[in-house]
Amino acid sequence: MYKNQLQELAQRSCFNLPSYTCIREGPDHAPRFKASVNFNGEIFESPSYCTTLRQAEHAAAEVALNVLSTRGPSRSLTARVLDETGIYKNLLQETAHRAGLNLPVYTTVRSGPGHVPIFTCTVELAGMNFTGEPAKTKKQAEKNAAIAAWSALKRMPNLDSLTNKETDKPEEQDQAIVARVLSNFRAKDDNRNNNARRRDQSQARRRVVCRSHRDNCSAASSTLWELFTVSTTSEAASIC
Repeated sequence: MYKNQLQELAQRSCFNLPSYTCIREGPDHAPRFKASVNFNGEIFESPSYCTTLRQAEHAAAEVALNVLSTRGPSRSLTARVLDETGIYKNLLQETAHRAGLNLPVYTTVRSGPGHVPIFTCTVELAGMNFTGEPAKTKKQAEKNAAIAAWSALKRMPNLDSLTNKETDKPEEQDQAIVARVLSNFRAKDDNRNNNARRRDQSQARRRVVCRSHRDNCSAASSTLWELFTVSTTSEAASIC
Protein backbone atom coordinates (compact mmCIF):
# COMPACT_ATOMS: atom_id res chain seq x y z
CA MET A 1 0.00 0.00 0.00
CA TYR A 2 2.63 2.57 1.07
CA LYS A 3 5.03 1.51 -1.68
CA ASN A 4 2.33 2.03 -4.30
CA GLN A 5 1.49 5.47 -2.93
CA LEU A 6 5.14 6.53 -2.83
CA GLN A 7 5.57 5.34 -6.41
CA GLU A 8 2.49 7.29 -7.51
CA LEU A 9 3.84 10.41 -5.78
CA ALA A 10 7.14 10.05 -7.65
CA GLN A 11 5.33 9.69 -10.98
CA ARG A 12 3.12 12.73 -10.37
CA SER A 13 6.15 14.75 -9.30
CA CYS A 14 8.12 13.62 -12.39
CA PHE A 15 10.82 12.07 -10.18
CA ASN A 16 12.68 8.81 -10.67
CA LEU A 17 10.91 5.84 -9.11
CA PRO A 18 11.87 5.09 -5.48
CA SER A 19 14.69 2.58 -5.01
CA TYR A 20 14.98 0.31 -1.97
CA THR A 21 17.97 -1.21 -0.21
CA CYS A 22 17.72 -3.76 2.56
CA ILE A 23 19.79 -5.08 5.46
CA ARG A 24 19.26 -8.65 6.61
CA GLU A 25 20.44 -10.11 9.88
CA GLY A 26 19.72 -13.05 12.14
CA PRO A 27 19.69 -16.81 11.51
CA ASP A 28 18.13 -18.33 8.41
CA HIS A 29 15.13 -19.66 10.33
CA ALA A 30 14.39 -16.23 11.89
CA PRO A 31 15.71 -13.44 9.65
CA ARG A 32 15.11 -9.77 10.32
CA PHE A 33 15.00 -7.01 7.72
CA LYS A 34 15.49 -3.26 7.77
CA ALA A 35 14.95 -1.24 4.60
CA SER A 36 15.69 2.24 3.33
CA VAL A 37 14.19 4.02 0.34
CA ASN A 38 15.76 6.65 -1.89
CA PHE A 39 13.13 9.18 -2.95
CA ASN A 40 14.44 11.95 -5.19
CA GLY A 41 17.87 11.76 -3.57
CA GLU A 42 16.57 11.68 0.03
CA ILE A 43 16.95 8.55 2.15
CA PHE A 44 14.24 7.31 4.51
CA GLU A 45 14.71 4.26 6.76
CA SER A 46 12.25 1.89 8.38
CA PRO A 47 12.09 2.60 12.13
CA SER A 48 12.73 -0.98 13.23
CA TYR A 49 13.51 -4.46 11.97
CA CYS A 50 10.70 -6.47 10.38
CA THR A 51 10.14 -10.16 9.90
CA THR A 52 9.79 -9.90 6.10
CA LEU A 53 11.41 -7.83 3.39
CA ARG A 54 8.01 -6.62 2.19
CA GLN A 55 7.12 -5.26 5.64
CA ALA A 56 10.47 -3.47 5.89
CA GLU A 57 10.04 -1.78 2.50
CA HIS A 58 6.48 -0.72 3.33
CA ALA A 59 7.71 0.68 6.66
CA ALA A 60 10.39 2.74 4.90
CA ALA A 61 7.85 3.99 2.35
CA GLU A 62 5.48 4.97 5.16
CA VAL A 63 8.22 7.01 6.85
CA ALA A 64 8.91 8.79 3.57
CA LEU A 65 5.23 9.60 3.01
CA ASN A 66 4.74 10.86 6.56
CA VAL A 67 7.76 13.17 6.31
CA LEU A 68 6.91 14.46 2.84
CA SER A 69 3.30 15.16 3.86
CA THR A 70 4.44 17.64 6.53
CA ARG A 71 7.05 19.70 4.70
CA GLY A 72 8.45 20.77 1.37
CA PRO A 73 6.82 21.58 -1.96
CA SER A 74 5.39 18.05 -2.21
CA ARG A 75 3.29 18.54 0.92
CA SER A 76 -0.13 19.12 -0.67
CA LEU A 77 0.45 16.59 -3.44
CA THR A 78 1.58 13.96 -0.92
CA ALA A 79 -1.54 14.55 1.16
CA ARG A 80 -3.75 14.06 -1.89
CA VAL A 81 -1.96 10.89 -2.92
CA LEU A 82 -2.11 9.54 0.63
CA ASP A 83 -5.79 10.05 1.10
CA GLU A 84 -7.39 9.67 -2.31
CA THR A 85 -8.52 6.24 -1.15
CA GLY A 86 -9.65 7.51 2.26
CA ILE A 87 -6.99 5.42 3.95
CA TYR A 88 -6.75 7.54 7.09
CA LYS A 89 -10.49 7.68 7.72
CA ASN A 90 -10.53 3.90 7.47
CA LEU A 91 -7.52 3.65 9.79
CA LEU A 92 -9.19 5.81 12.43
CA GLN A 93 -12.43 3.86 12.26
CA GLU A 94 -10.74 0.46 12.42
CA THR A 95 -8.43 1.57 15.24
CA ALA A 96 -11.32 2.96 17.28
CA HIS A 97 -13.23 -0.29 16.84
CA ARG A 98 -10.15 -2.28 17.78
CA ALA A 99 -9.66 -0.20 20.93
CA GLY A 100 -13.33 -0.57 21.92
CA LEU A 101 -14.02 3.16 21.54
CA ASN A 102 -16.86 5.06 19.94
CA LEU A 103 -16.35 5.71 16.23
CA PRO A 104 -14.75 9.03 15.21
CA VAL A 105 -17.14 11.98 14.94
CA TYR A 106 -16.50 14.58 12.23
CA THR A 107 -17.68 18.19 12.57
CA THR A 108 -17.26 20.46 9.56
CA VAL A 109 -17.54 24.26 9.53
CA ARG A 110 -18.11 26.18 6.30
CA SER A 111 -16.72 29.67 5.77
CA GLY A 112 -15.88 32.05 2.95
CA PRO A 113 -18.11 33.39 0.17
CA GLY A 114 -20.86 31.25 -1.27
CA HIS A 115 -19.17 30.73 -4.64
CA VAL A 116 -15.79 29.82 -3.09
CA PRO A 117 -16.52 27.99 0.18
CA ILE A 118 -13.82 26.83 2.56
CA PHE A 119 -14.42 23.80 4.79
CA THR A 120 -12.59 23.10 8.04
CA CYS A 121 -13.18 19.80 9.80
CA THR A 122 -12.47 18.58 13.33
CA VAL A 123 -12.60 14.90 14.25
CA GLU A 124 -13.19 13.72 17.81
CA LEU A 125 -11.77 10.42 18.99
CA ALA A 126 -11.33 9.19 22.57
CA GLY A 127 -12.18 12.65 23.91
CA MET A 128 -9.47 14.32 21.80
CA ASN A 129 -10.09 16.77 18.96
CA PHE A 130 -7.96 17.01 15.82
CA THR A 131 -8.41 19.74 13.21
CA GLY A 132 -7.23 19.30 9.65
CA GLU A 133 -6.18 21.82 7.05
CA PRO A 134 -8.96 23.77 5.28
CA ALA A 135 -10.18 22.34 1.99
CA LYS A 136 -12.45 23.27 -0.90
CA THR A 137 -14.83 20.37 -0.27
CA LYS A 138 -16.36 18.85 2.84
CA LYS A 139 -15.12 15.39 1.88
CA GLN A 140 -11.52 16.54 1.56
CA ALA A 141 -11.77 18.48 4.83
CA GLU A 142 -12.77 15.27 6.63
CA LYS A 143 -9.83 13.46 5.06
CA ASN A 144 -7.47 16.24 6.17
CA ALA A 145 -8.81 15.95 9.72
CA ALA A 146 -8.21 12.20 9.63
CA ILE A 147 -4.63 12.78 8.43
CA ALA A 148 -4.02 15.25 11.28
CA ALA A 149 -5.51 12.83 13.82
CA TRP A 150 -3.46 9.84 12.71
CA SER A 151 -0.23 11.87 12.59
CA ALA A 152 -0.86 13.19 16.10
CA LEU A 153 -1.75 9.76 17.48
CA LYS A 154 1.49 8.29 16.18
CA ARG A 155 3.43 11.01 18.05
CA MET A 156 1.77 10.35 21.41
CA PRO A 157 4.29 9.94 24.27
CA ASN A 158 2.64 6.72 25.43
CA LEU A 159 3.02 5.33 21.93
CA ASP A 160 6.75 6.04 21.91
CA SER A 161 7.30 4.29 25.23
CA LEU A 162 5.28 1.28 24.13
CA THR A 163 7.15 1.06 20.85
CA ASN A 164 10.50 1.18 22.61
CA LYS A 165 9.48 -1.66 24.89
CA GLU A 166 8.40 -3.81 21.98
CA THR A 167 11.21 -3.33 19.48
CA ASP A 168 11.79 -7.07 19.71
CA LYS A 169 8.34 -7.57 18.16
CA PRO A 170 8.64 -6.02 14.71
CA GLU A 171 5.44 -7.69 13.60
CA GLU A 172 3.52 -5.30 15.84
CA GLN A 173 1.96 -2.86 13.40
CA ASP A 174 1.31 0.83 14.01
CA GLN A 175 -2.43 0.31 14.06
CA ALA A 176 -2.21 -2.34 16.77
CA ILE A 177 0.06 -0.16 18.92
CA VAL A 178 -2.12 2.94 18.52
CA ALA A 179 -5.21 0.87 19.34
CA ARG A 180 -3.53 -0.44 22.46
CA VAL A 181 -2.71 3.08 23.63
CA LEU A 182 -6.21 4.33 22.82
CA SER A 183 -7.75 1.46 24.76
CA ASN A 184 -6.55 3.27 27.89
CA PHE A 185 -9.07 5.99 27.05
CA ARG A 186 -11.95 3.52 26.89
CA ALA A 187 -12.70 3.80 30.61
CA LYS A 188 -12.89 7.59 30.33
CA ASP A 189 -15.11 7.26 27.28
CA ASP A 190 -17.38 4.82 29.11
CA ASN A 191 -17.54 7.15 32.12
CA ARG A 192 -18.59 10.04 29.90
CA ASN A 193 -21.29 7.90 28.32
CA ASN A 194 -22.50 6.72 31.73
CA ASN A 195 -22.56 10.27 33.07
CA ALA A 196 -24.50 11.45 30.04
CA ARG A 197 -26.93 8.55 30.42
CA ARG A 198 -27.42 9.29 34.13
CA ARG A 199 -27.93 12.98 33.34
CA ASP A 200 -30.58 12.14 30.75
CA GLN A 201 -32.32 9.79 33.18
CA SER A 202 -32.26 12.45 35.90
CA GLN A 203 -33.74 15.03 33.55
CA ALA A 204 -36.41 12.55 32.50
CA ARG A 205 -37.32 11.90 36.15
CA ARG A 206 -37.53 15.63 36.83
CA ARG A 207 -39.84 16.05 33.86
CA VAL A 208 -42.06 13.24 35.17
CA VAL A 209 -42.16 14.82 38.65
CA CYS A 210 -42.97 18.24 37.22
CA ARG A 211 -45.69 16.78 35.04
CA SER A 212 -47.15 14.90 38.01
CA HIS A 213 -47.02 18.04 40.15
CA ARG A 214 -48.70 20.03 37.40
CA ASP A 215 -51.43 17.40 37.05
CA ASN A 216 -51.99 17.39 40.82
CA CYS A 217 -52.25 21.17 40.86
CA SER A 218 -54.70 21.06 37.99
CA ALA A 219 -56.80 18.42 39.75
CA ALA A 220 -56.79 20.44 42.98
CA SER A 221 -57.85 23.56 41.11
CA SER A 222 -60.70 21.66 39.48
CA THR A 223 -61.86 20.34 42.85
CA LEU A 224 -61.78 23.81 44.41
CA TRP A 225 -63.74 25.20 41.48
CA GLU A 226 -66.36 22.47 41.84
CA LEU A 227 -66.66 23.16 45.58
CA PHE A 228 -66.96 26.88 44.90
CA THR A 229 -69.64 26.25 42.28
CA VAL A 230 -71.64 23.98 44.59
CA SER A 231 -71.34 26.47 47.44
CA THR A 232 -72.46 29.35 45.27
CA THR A 233 -75.41 27.37 43.95
CA SER A 234 -76.50 26.42 47.49
CA GLU A 235 -76.34 30.03 48.68
CA ALA A 236 -78.37 31.18 45.71
CA ALA A 237 -81.00 28.53 46.38
CA SER A 238 -81.30 29.51 50.06
CA ILE A 239 -81.76 33.15 49.14
CA CYS A 240 -84.54 32.27 46.77
